[in-house]
Amino acid sequence: IQQLDKVTQQNAAASEEVSATSEELAAQAEQLQSTIAFFRLGNEGGAAVAQPSVDRAVKQLRGKASAMASAAQPRKAAPSSTKKVSNGGFAFDLDGGEDNEDRAFIRS
Repeated sequence: IQQLDKVTQQNAAASEEVSATSEELAAQAEQLQSTIAFFRLGNEGGAAVAQPSVDRAVKQLRGKASAMASAAQPRKAAPSSTKKVSNGGFAFDLDGGEDNEDRAFIRS
C-alpha cells in the first residue's frame, strides 16, 4: 500500500508538471502567433492567419491541462524540485531607433 501511495504521489506530481508546461506552451504559442502576424511577405500585405483553429487548439490544451490538474487535486503531491519559469522569452525594445532597414517592417 505504501508503494502504491508513493506511485500515486509521483503520478500526481508529474501531471501537475505537465499541466504547468502545457499552459506555458499555450501562452507562448499565442505570443508567437501575435508576433508572426506583424510581418508581411512580398506583396501579399499580410496573409490571413488560421486563427480559429489555433484558438480551438489552445482551448483544447487548456481544457486538458485543467482536467489533469483537477484529477491530481485530491492528494497533495510531494514537492517537486523543478523551478517555475516566469514568462520566459525575450523583451525587445521596438520603440524608436528606427533606420532605413526598419521602414519595410513598420505597420501601416
